[in-house]
Amino acid sequence: MRSFWVQFIVLGVYLLLVFIISRLIDFASWFQHGISSTQVVDPLLLSVRQLKQLLDNRGVSYTGYVEKKELVELVDASAEVTHGEVEHLNGPDSRIVLEQPARFSGGAHFYEQVEDTKDSVWLVQVVPADGEPLLDDLSWHVVRSHLAPFAIRTGVFDCRLDRRLCGSKGWDQPLLLLALPKGSRPKDRVILRTFTSTRPQAIVEWVREQLSIRVKRVKSVEEVQSEWFGEDEAAVNAQNSEVRVLLLTHLLHPPLFLAALSVKFTGRIKFGVFTVKKEDAEMVRKKLGLSDQKLPAYVVVTPERKVVYGRRKFEHFNYAAMNLFLRSVQPETNDVFLCSLVLVNMLVSIRMFQVTVKLWWKHLAQCVWTLVSYNLWLFAIWLLILAVYRFCVIGFILDMILIVVRELNLTEAAAAVRSDLWLMCQRPYVVMGSLLVYLVAIAGFIQDPLPEEDEDNNRSGVPGGRSWWYSLPIGSRWIDCFFRPAQALGIQAPTDFDMEEGIEMLIERLAVPNLWLQPSVIPTDYVKELPLWRFRIPSTSSSENTKCCKSNNQLQLKVLDTHCVDSPETVARMMDGEEPGPHFREPNLPHQNNECKCVPAAREESSESEESTSASSPEENTILGTMGCWWESVPPGMLLALDCAVCLEPYVDGAILCGLPCGHSYHQPCIFTWLSRDNHHCPVCRWPAYRNKVHHPHAD
Repeated sequence: MRSFWVQFIVLGVYLLLVFIISRLIDFASWFQHGISSTQVVDPLLLSVRQLKQLLDNRGVSYTGYVEKKELVELVDASAEVTHGEVEHLNGPDSRIVLEQPARFSGGAHFYEQVEDTKDSVWLVQVVPADGEPLLDDLSWHVVRSHLAPFAIRTGVFDCRLDRRLCGSKGWDQPLLLLALPKGSRPKDRVILRTFTSTRPQAIVEWVREQLSIRVKRVKSVEEVQSEWFGEDEAAVNAQNSEVRVLLLTHLLHPPLFLAALSVKFTGRIKFGVFTVKKEDAEMVRKKLGLSDQKLPAYVVVTPERKVVYGRRKFEHFNYAAMNLFLRSVQPETNDVFLCSLVLVNMLVSIRMFQVTVKLWWKHLAQCVWTLVSYNLWLFAIWLLILAVYRFCVIGFILDMILIVVRELNLTEAAAAVRSDLWLMCQRPYVVMGSLLVYLVAIAGFIQDPLPEEDEDNNRSGVPGGRSWWYSLPIGSRWIDCFFRPAQALGIQAPTDFDMEEGIEMLIERLAVPNLWLQPSVIPTDYVKELPLWRFRIPSTSSSENTKCCKSNNQLQLKVLDTHCVDSPETVARMMDGEEPGPHFREPNLPHQNNECKCVPAAREESSESEESTSASSPEENTILGTMGCWWESVPPGMLLALDCAVCLEPYVDGAILCGLPCGHSYHQPCIFTWLSRDNHHCPVCRWPAYRNKVHHPHAD
């Protein structure tokens, strides 16, 4: 439960940061230019190319209009022009990616794609079995480029692949098919319209006329007040849950983008157009209560209230912007499912950075399990919602939630969120990269707690455990060559192959301007915590009872704890190779008896152990006992060694030894001289001398 809430909060903070950064960018743009995205722009200030782009995006025909003044009047008659819409024309998102037309393989494929999709429009070019297509490649490309901004799908059906279907339909000549839903109910049956003109502009006009039939024409102001604005009580009761979009315009036909949306939202939203004469505009605005709104106006009527589309951020008069607005006001089940699917998988990515597993393959397995389990839970919850939706109580609760969502989506903040969502959908790689950087930056704060056995070994200083890169699979030979050259060459076998230090050492070295040529400055305070002890050569004498210790000074390693060096002066003296001085002291021996019995380290003091010991030879007992006493006396994690790898001299009785966190030991003057020259790592295995290390238990 804690992990889920951490992921939820982290995701919320990320989305909040995206929203804040977007607002800061908007503020910087406004501060620089002094123009907001919702400010109205005079069309006379635009170029002819920009005016034609606006008309193309809105789906308004400008055939026969040559002068700039005529284009300006046509733009004014379709809708107002805002600064944000003009910026969208010049931005990289204005270019429409033209998809390749579908190639139908037969009648079954045609029915599956065209007639079974009830909320889209298809324009299909039929090629007869013994003839040529109606349009050449250039004309077909022009038609497709004009219809692509309105989500009108295109395809080619070759009758040679299914002669029987073409014969039954009477498609013996080259022609164009327009497939669209017939009625106003959702998932209504599809009707097919045919056209045989070869001029691209005539084809686009024909498609516009056919789709305009889907938009209901309003004849009077009284009809608007009673049926569309809900002033009639009977209309309110009949349409209490219906969303309506009414266009008040001077045009005779609605723009193509509005007609295409009427097909997209069949059965969900009702679309209408009311043509107003210019001389009657003032009277109509007063009767409808739109005194502060200039015509043309797109009025969105919900069961709660009515709003005018185009006054908020990213409310442009094109198919993409209004489609996003209407999907947020009247969402479909599939829209909510897709949104929840994206959010759940973003939670999965956060969980991958939250896992603190030492072995990389365990980390990978847990990430895969998280991905599968989260999505399975999502599907199970959706199946449960769809199963209980028919119950009256559940349906009532979901309807109340829909009302709340609709009210929130009609606010200024929701318009800004829609603008950010549009930009994120247009730049998915930027979103994924920013989320990755964000998770890397906060990875140390969202880590799960380490297991109890790893808490003592956590020296990273990161709250919650080790960083996420400890789990990466970095135990390869080329990493050894960079970070453990001695081990890569086989000089000394390592005690573990986890190599969690790889990524951290790489980051530390990359932080230096000239990489490996200049060492970084590391404090020498860690030298105080290095263990020191005197080396004693064990006695090899044996007796009847395998007694190898005859006094307190024999067969005992006098180990010093971490408090043996208790002043900076002592550390400085020992780093210079001098004697430790008065601050160097030896602790009390663990055994104060006059005699101590050396028992092998792998054996217990039991009757079974004594029988096994007595059965062995005296020489074997002496060796095992001596090695056991020596091994049990060194600090935990120290490796057995009889010579110093720095000066290559063997250890003599009474020599002061110093151990490093990796387990290797050296003469105290030798290793302190080595460390004082900014060589802050082990001479053998290259492990940093200032970082603790997890030691695995040795085999018996």
